[in-house]
Amino acid sequence: MTEKNYFGYSSDADDNRGQAPRDMDVIVNPNDAEDVHISGILSWRSTNGGTDFNVTSQWVPENAENQNIGYCHADIDLMIYHNDKIYVGSDGGIFVANDPLNVSSTYYTDLSAGLGIRQFYKIGISQTDPVIVSGGSQDNGTSVYRADGIWYDWLGADGMETFIDHSDPNVLYGTSQYGSLYKSQNQGQNYFGLPSPEDKEGSWVTPFEQDPQVATTIYTGYDEVYKSEAGGENVDNLQSWVSISQNFENNLNHLKIAPSDSDTMYAAFGENLYKTSSGGSNGDWAQLTGFSGYITSIAIHPTNSSKLAISTNSSDKVYVSIDGGENWSIATHDLPNFSALALVWDTTYEEDILYLGMNYGIYYLRNNETSWTPFNTGLPNVQVNELEINTADNKLYVATYGRGLWRVDLFNPSSLRVAELPVFNL
Repeated sequence: MTEKNYFGYSSDADDNRGQAPRDMDVIVNPNDAEDVHISGILSWRSTNGGTDFNVTSQWVPENAENQNIGYCHADIDLMIYHNDKIYVGSDGGIFVANDPLNVSSTYYTDLSAGLGIRQFYKIGISQTDPVIVSGGSQDNGTSVYRADGIWYDWLGADGMETFIDHSDPNVLYGTSQYGSLYKSQNQGQNYFGLPSPEDKEGSWVTPFEQDPQVATTIYTGYDEVYKSEAGGENVDNLQSWVSISQNFENNLNHLKIAPSDSDTMYAAFGENLYKTSSGGSNGDWAQLTGFSGYITSIAIHPTNSSKLAISTNSSDKVYVSIDGGENWSIATHDLPNFSALALVWDTTYEEDILYLGMNYGIYYLRNNETSWTPFNTGLPNVQVNELEINTADNKLYVATYGRGLWRVDLFNPSSLRVAELPVFNL
């Protein structure tokens, strides 16, 4: 075992990577003390009591196929020998080796189908019916929910911000950790990488947005806000990315473009919030104040670019402004003492309604009311990371961190009460 690393990514155990003390387990065949299995990023087997090991799985499907070993999702935390089978718990679910003494490309079988436990960071929603959803999740890349009602994985690594082209639901945009950018033109059947602005690295979840009016114009936020008029690509002599802000000296965590006026944008990191009313063309992003806490979400009203809400990690939780962030009113009211994480405005039924996702559930606030109403019937007691609305089917889509994606009919002030509106898992 000299100079061998069995906890890395290499099938030859010759790299210096790994995640110790995570992803480390050892089991022994109860019928043969010389038959030892260990796990890291990959899984391994020794037939001589641990003197040396041979790889039994790879985390890249095509590599597993080419090496005639099993495919198992990376980061294996747990192995159990039971009834002459090996059960594996990884970051991608549960796998079983039905015949652990004979290694082949079918060594592992994925048992995770039907487990609604995806940890979504962000989602993107098409404005169509049936809806198309793209969702980025921890350790499980980015997946797309197509019109056939089936999830398909289309992008690897950790899935982060993602959106669907509002002019063509076949076009998907996605990111992985620290701002690697990607695009698919056929609903994730294939994808290609987009150049990152000036080869920069962004936040763990890097902001990535589409212009609400011009489909080929997209934006991303690193330590500056960047704009592409060519969908992030180098085409027709257009630069892939052009800076439209000053350097903030910190990576941005949030970037939002007003749906009714794409010249109005808000960007944030930590406790800092900035605004431009000129599309950033003059580099005139001004800092806004008058609130406290780290910003966790920004929501701009669909038809009024001066009306916005932010959530923060302060005790005030939610602030609302009707003058573009010059002044703020505290909208905490009777919210429970949970963390405020995600906001979205709705005007579907000609009334301003603000939805809030927290680390336990969803609440809504009607216009001019001072009491939040729970909107949780049928929803697991789980953290909500993002809320998006599909105006084609009039539903609220809920990205949870641990129980997958849910949707519910938007609250209709003149129709059913919230207790009669259960949410449904996708």
